[in-house]
Amino acid sequence: MKEPDIDLFDSSLEGGHIDRLERRVIVIENPRKSGMADFPFRSDTTISLIVRSGSMACLVDMTVHQITVPGMLVILPTQTVEKIAFSEDFTGYGLILSPDFLANFPMENKIPTIAEIRRHGFYPMDGQELDAVCNLLKMIQGVLGAPGKYQHETVTYLILAYYYGLGTYLHDTGENRNGTSRNEQIAYRFMELVRENCTVHRDMEFYADALCLSAKHVNHAVRTVTDINAMKWIERYTVLRAKGLLKTTALPVSEISDRLNFPTPSDFGKYFKKFTGLSPKAFRKA
Repeated sequence: MKEPDIDLFDSSLEGGHIDRLERRVIVIENPRKSGMADFPFRSDTTISLIVRSGSMACLVDMTVHQITVPGMLVILPTQTVEKIAFSEDFTGYGLILSPDFLANFPMENKIPTIAEIRRHGFYPMDGQELDAVCNLLKMIQGVLGAPGKYQHETVTYLILAYYYGLGTYLHDTGENRNGTSRNEQIAYRFMELVRENCTVHRDMEFYADALCLSAKHVNHAVRTVTDINAMKWIERYTVLRAKGLLKTTALPVSEISDRLNFPTPSDFGKYFKKFTGLSPKAFRKA
């Protein structure tokens, strides 16, 4: 086993046609699950899955996406993928971008778009929006299939156009979401904080202080929106992070325990078994 890289998600997919720009950009036409990668896993890559026809299911950060209409699912770095499946009649694309490719991306104002994507994940599309996305990906395929002197630059600017188009689409659809309640705002922000900090902080006081609210207020908002109390979400994300490390790395259990900030490997083992029914070593072998 190895640390996640651009090929981790790629290794779980196969397709009718796959084009690559080194280890930076991968375009997969009509992706299918290959079963080569262990789930769950976290990738440092940014992944777009475009559904043209058929259906797919994906479990990302404990959110189930049952997709039966055309559109786009975006999976960001640090998010955890637990399952993925495609229908027999699925058609579409997968676009995988490495972190070093995006690090030098000439695009401003990315943060609002990223926050919006993390909150919603899947975006239904039809007509012109879907055609525009698919046409851009076909153009990227064409460039990757015919190496030339300015291949990298051409692909960069085509993907730049893709992201600006995505940003415009999110902005337009976001105008219809201004009715978000205060409880929803608190719950969404709480979940973001847990995803970012559950390896270090598993106490409600930290999250309540970060939100400048009482722990009771935060728990009420989270429970109202999700039907699950806030501590349960902290526990779920901690276990999910542990599962990802156990399945996709060769790290000793003791080091995983350290990474997740448990006092001892024994404490980690008891915590993990409490929620999964298995010891870390038994889960890794399963």
